Amino acid sequence: MRHKIIYRHWQPGDDDAVLELLLPAEQVDENIYRNKDIEAEGIRLALVDERVVGHVWGEPCSFFIEDKCQRFVSVGAVFVAQDMRRQGVATRLMQELHVHFQTKGYRGSILDVDEEAAIRLYQKVGYQQFTQDLQTQLLPNQSPTQLEWAEVNLSDLRALPQLDEVWAKQNFPVSCDRQSIKVNQYTMGGYRVLRQGQNIVGYARWDEPSEYYRHGLIRDPIAPDVDPMEVIASVQSAIPATRTWQTAEGGKYEAPLRSYGYTFEPTGTVIMLSSFGQEIDLTGYHRTAWW
Repeated sequence: MRHKIIYRHWQPGDDDAVLELLLPAEQVDENIYRNKDIEAEGIRLALVDERVVGHVWGEPCSFFIEDKCQRFVSVGAVFVAQDMRRQGVATRLMQELHVHFQTKGYRGSILDVDEEAAIRLYQKVGYQQFTQDLQTQLLPNQSPTQLEWAEVNLSDLRALPQLDEVWAKQNFPVSCDRQSIKVNQYTMGGYRVLRQGQNIVGYARWDEPSEYYRHGLIRDPIAPDVDPMEVIASVQSAIPATRTWQTAEGGKYEAPLRSYGYTFEPTGTVIMLSSFGQEIDLTGYHRTAWW
């Protein structure tokens, strides 16, 4: 006998029941979830009696596409209790989430996924794979270069959103939401800026070697007006030992790195996109690693 499933959006007082579902599966951090800043309608729940058996949430984000900054929803924490799977719960939750954001004028939905079963689920509700993250091991090379990587100073921060805006017109997905600045006084230690003389011409997420990143990790530098080959050479000059470089299939740096003889391994992360209404045209856009 099938249980009667109730579908609705999140309501105050739901957190304890939601966390009973999500915490054992390591889907969320409890503190982050309890202090979330997401509208109630952006969290969809499936309940049997008063037990939460399914969950999905959508966070608003903005990307530059089709010559303007447009709103998207970034989907996460999609999870269904083990005993309630194969009953269409996740599909129904995703469909309801899409309807909500589409009626609010959002252009589409984006998410990252690393499991085949999840890819099949998202394809059922209209998502298509448009890129995947790749990694290669970049070797140091102390060739002369006019570009220099340096730690980020507070005075550098105002230049970075402008670089994002130019980069976003050529690459996707790149946030164009000025309300959500990723590099600030609290996070700037994890980034480096690229200087040409006194000018900042680029920046990158730059993780030093650690227990988590054995060789360190550098994600696609955002340097819109610099030749990719020069950017690669500048990184090689700045690293004392092998570093992992993360890019995206179809990205601006993939072909130049391959021309140097580098090969790539997929990270397992696939980026998927669903259009609301007219299909999104990504012709002419480079893909980029989603930070």
